[in-house]
Amino acid sequence: MKTHATTRSLYCLLVIVCFLFSPIGMQQADAQLFKKLFKKKNKTERKATVQADGIDDALQLPLADIATADNANNRNAFVGIPIGIKADRFEQQLLEKGFTERKNEGKQTAKTYAYEGDVYGAPAVVTLAVSEQTARAYAVDVEEPTLYPNVQAVRKRFETLKTELQKVYGPGFADNQGEAYTIQSRLGTVVLHYERSSLSNTYTIGFQLDDAKAYAKAYQEMEDKEYESAPRTIDGGLADACRHTDLVGLGVLLLQNRTLTQAKTILQQYGYTIGKMSARLLPASFAMGDYTASASLARRRQAITAITLTATDDAADVRKDLATYGFTTTDDKTFRQGRMTVILSADKQGRVVLTMK
Repeated sequence: MKTHATTRSLYCLLVIVCFLFSPIGMQQADAQLFKKLFKKKNKTERKATVQADGIDDALQLPLADIATADNANNRNAFVGIPIGIKADRFEQQLLEKGFTERKNEGKQTAKTYAYEGDVYGAPAVVTLAVSEQTARAYAVDVEEPTLYPNVQAVRKRFETLKTELQKVYGPGFADNQGEAYTIQSRLGTVVLHYERSSLSNTYTIGFQLDDAKAYAKAYQEMEDKEYESAPRTIDGGLADACRHTDLVGLGVLLLQNRTLTQAKTILQQYGYTIGKMSARLLPASFAMGDYTASASLARRRQAITAITLTATDDAADVRKDLATYGFTTTDDKTFRQGRMTVILSADKQGRVVLTMK
């Protein structure tokens, strides 16, 4: 869920073209385009007439314990400020914490909610995504201006940020083939990511976070919903628990790195625990709250020959990811992309099963 592309249709077209002409799928350049599909649109300028919505900002709670809080007012938060309050109130609290308003060059038709300050020990630019209809901040984008010279340097910062975010928002899962990390709590979503610059070999890093309730309302006013993440169902002030991870991305990455050593490294990067290996099988498992997944990799000596992923995942989301990765199908069961074949099915417990070769 990284944000703000205004030319999403072009990005999507480019991704599809890349896949059609690439026999092995998600290589580095394609991955950069794919990452942009995770971005929510950042609307930082208000132009529409603001509507009253009956929400009292003074009652909104930042990251309160969901077991004891009034979850109707419980919010995901950034530096202790609840997301979902009026943008002007959010700005005031940011300034009180030492952030400064970022001055833009040229004329502005409306206010831009962008600020500068230190976030988790490094300079960052913080931008609010603001609902045009209610003037509420529904998401926060944090981008570090630092340019990292190589993937090793940016990965080091990535791991530091991941640890800090886990302390505040809880555990998550590897996303976008390991170049992102998503935490999807009952209050909102946090996505940490890094990417390579299209003009140089340097890397940048940042993260986005939204409040589930505020995003669900802001989603209704978005024009290009096709390229936005659909909101989760809100019940009792809480969003549905996470039921979807980067299962397809994991499988594709394993198919592209078929040695035993490479497979172990990828599974560990995805947070999977390696089980007892046999002469023919490499097993691994992953658990995050109620979400569980297992990997069973068939092997012939040091080579991986087939992959089976089983998870308590959402089948519709898996199909959508297969399409995003360039797989095509005629029956919603067998999917092909280049030399890769994926069979989508379900086991007796209703879990999604991906068999990949």
